[in-house]
Amino acid sequence: MELMFKSIKEAIRFKSFLATNGLQDSFQEKRGRFIYSFQPIDTNKDQYVSALIQYIQTVKRNEWLDQVLQKKYRFESENERHDIIEVVSEMFAGERKELTALAGVVKEESILREAVIDLLDFKGTVAFDSFLRFRLKEYFKQVTTYLGIAIDEYKMEQDYQVFVQTLRDYLHDRVTRQSIVHLILDRPETFYDEALKEMKQEEIQGLLDPRLLSNHPVYVDSAVIAPLLSMAPNKIFLYTKDEDQPLIRTLKNIFEERIAVFSTNYFYRLAQAYTKHS
Repeated sequence: MELMFKSIKEAIRFKSFLATNGLQDSFQEKRGRFIYSFQPIDTNKDQYVSALIQYIQTVKRNEWLDQVLQKKYRFESENERHDIIEVVSEMFAGERKELTALAGVVKEESILREAVIDLLDFKGTVAFDSFLRFRLKEYFKQVTTYLGIAIDEYKMEQDYQVFVQTLRDYLHDRVTRQSIVHLILDRPETFYDEALKEMKQEEIQGLLDPRLLSNHPVYVDSAVIAPLLSMAPNKIFLYTKDEDQPLIRTLKNIFEERIAVFSTNYFYRLAQAYTKHS
């Protein structure tokens, strides 16, 4: 079985990749084409299958994604393309279940394994580009679906970072109106001052900067983020039963070193101890 490549660069890269997997085969030039010749593969076919799958996953898939991002989506920045491809890779690795759920899980390993086995069983010469283009056509359609989701996720993340930086800048310029704030984030959200006295809604509304909601009506949470930004505390003690909720990530990103997170139970123990000593 032989694989034919258009360029010597691609042939050498392929040979080097397989060599790192312990497969020492050779290639030669024939009429301007570069032919990779497989040795009899019956004894180590699984090794060839595994190496070819890895090559498609780690080299050809990312190369293809990079080209599509440049030519179709006009992403000129290499860093941007890298970040989007990283999201796609995480989706295939099962690390972005919230994203793969939007398109369904692609059974990449089984799809590639079937195609590679068919390739290795062929008795003759196959152009590698043709194999990718035709035999893996449906696979790359699924990769395209993942790419579309990854682009949307990347753009949302960029918007999120701009939003966070805008609020950091606002916080930096805001005069502190409440030095220390304790906040129970469980429903209903409850604010306490530094003496652990509950802050009434009227008091919170009196501190609220109305520009926050008018300038950022989509993003700024009026129940938590806007009051905290308006108060601009030097220290925020946050108590919650669920530290993994997205709102906490946003609060940490905005307030950074000003914020500390504890369990809700810790607040009640703290309040009890404070009452005994007051």
